[in-house]
Amino acid sequence: MHVALGERWLALYAPQYTEDEKKLFLLGTVFPDIRYLGVIKRSQSHFKGVTLAKVYESNSPFQRGMLFHSFVDEYREKFVRNSTVEKQFVEVPRHLQGTFLKLVEDQIVHDRQDWAKFRMFLSSIPEEEKIYGIDIQSLTQWHTGLTVYFTTLPSFILTQVSLFDRGILTLDAPTVKLWSTLLPRYATDPKMQKYVDELFLSFEKTLTRKSA
Repeated sequence: MHVALGERWLALYAPQYTEDEKKLFLLGTVFPDIRYLGVIKRSQSHFKGVTLAKVYESNSPFQRGMLFHSFVDEYREKFVRNSTVEKQFVEVPRHLQGTFLKLVEDQIVHDRQDWAKFRMFLSSIPEEEKIYGIDIQSLTQWHTGLTVYFTTLPSFILTQVSLFDRGILTLDAPTVKLWSTLLPRYATDPKMQKYVDELFLSFEKTLTRKSA
């Protein structure tokens, strides 16, 4: 979701970017969530009250991407609250519904774009990621994990993990097994497809309005 929306930002706000600058920006849009590996605090990678103006004012493509991540998080959070979409997930505990929704979104978005170029971007670790004091092994793990995530559907990854009766990141083994079957079902639900369409439309209107 962050990369898909990030590409829309690039088209409107930075059409002059070189391929390397696009790479740094898009890697920046996902880097904040490396916190899930437990190698950095959320407060170090996420920022509050980020506006599109603040994103644009930054001189560094990578930093712009990181700021954009926080902008998307807050924008999406408001959109989700107004949609009440999470109420549909009756099989998912309330405290996990937000995580499940993100996976449903990614499951839907995955088939709508070609991720080959972004996977190529993931093949190297930029210097901007190294300044956070994260060891190279964790950075490599992050890039490798994202390469897999941008290669196959989230539900397939969960299915493979469930074969070994294991958890992944913050999800325990029983949750992984259940979600591997729930994800495809919800992702093909017309209501969820419409929700994702409306989220993208709302976001694109915001981008266009701000760039005018």
